[in-house]
Amino acid sequence: MARIFFVFIFATTIEMASAHHSNDYHFDRNVDVTISGTVKMFRFINPHSRLIVDVLDENGELVTWDCEMAGANGLQRRGWTAEVFNPGDEIVIHGFAARRNETECYFDVAHLSDGQEIAMSDSFNADILEQTQIIETSPGNMDIPNFSRVWQRSRGDAGRPPAGGPRLGGPNRNAWVLSEAGRLALDSYDSVFDDPALECSPVSIRRLWGNNDLTEIQQTADLVIIRHEWMDAVREISLTQDQHLGDLEPRVLGHSIGWYEGPTLVIDTIGYEAGMLEQHPGLPHSEKLHTVERLTLNENGESFEITILMEDELYFTDQLTVSRSFVAANAIPQEYNCTHPELGH
Repeated sequence: MARIFFVFIFATTIEMASAHHSNDYHFDRNVDVTISGTVKMFRFINPHSRLIVDVLDENGELVTWDCEMAGANGLQRRGWTAEVFNPGDEIVIHGFAARRNETECYFDVAHLSDGQEIAMSDSFNADILEQTQIIETSPGNMDIPNFSRVWQRSRGDAGRPPAGGPRLGGPNRNAWVLSEAGRLALDSYDSVFDDPALECSPVSIRRLWGNNDLTEIQQTADLVIIRHEWMDAVREISLTQDQHLGDLEPRVLGHSIGWYEGPTLVIDTIGYEAGMLEQHPGLPHSEKLHTVERLTLNENGESFEITILMEDELYFTDQLTVSRSFVAANAIPQEYNCTHPELGH
């Protein structure tokens, strides 16, 4: 008996979880998949947990399916553990079909043989999570804004994290800024297979401030250290330099200096490797990229606004800016330990 079903749908109420890539580039939200089988393994990892299930196909042959889920760190903050699914569990999974692999899906909801239903949006042990201790330190100087704590992106008016990335085939909203050289770089980029995050790269400063993982900031008299949970990225911003040093070795996240302007921390960064500011559908930058981040702390000290200005004299014809809002997080950052078993690493 066939255990695999594909249904084409024209609308869905499921909000795809934000991740290190845009789900729509890898999964088709218009194709619903249902599989029935036995759990082989639950990989509770980042950037995506993966539920591995043995399924009998229509010919009675055993086929192993790989269903992608949200990352372990985000799930763990909602009470999930590596024991939510166990080897041997009889399971029915509903999800979305992969675009390039017939035995992959994006997980939506599962039904276990004991009648339990587990959805991607579920939270467990909420009473325990509410007791998580806030990490908070002080820069030791009352004359400067105190960013020294853990932050996360604001959930906005809807009370939910920001939605996932752009849709496959949708417009590239920032392509207008590209010069001829920038357009040539974009034309040579495959947003599916060349995604830097597939190599566990932090991609860009814009990308780091754009996800839903935690960010911890520590301040000293000479240094600001920003630890982004995503990809375990760490940045050090010198507060003792008036200008950038010469002959900088290019790095993915560049070389940063900073200073304070009232309630605002200003971070000026150059010395980038050529790369991508956005993975999907792609926004290339050259080694000439220059960024200025302005983090402005609100009066209550419980939130801040960040504006990032980006300019590139080789790839851009104008400046780009993006803004984000962050709030104090009642959570503790965890190691990310990026792993891509589906890619062999």
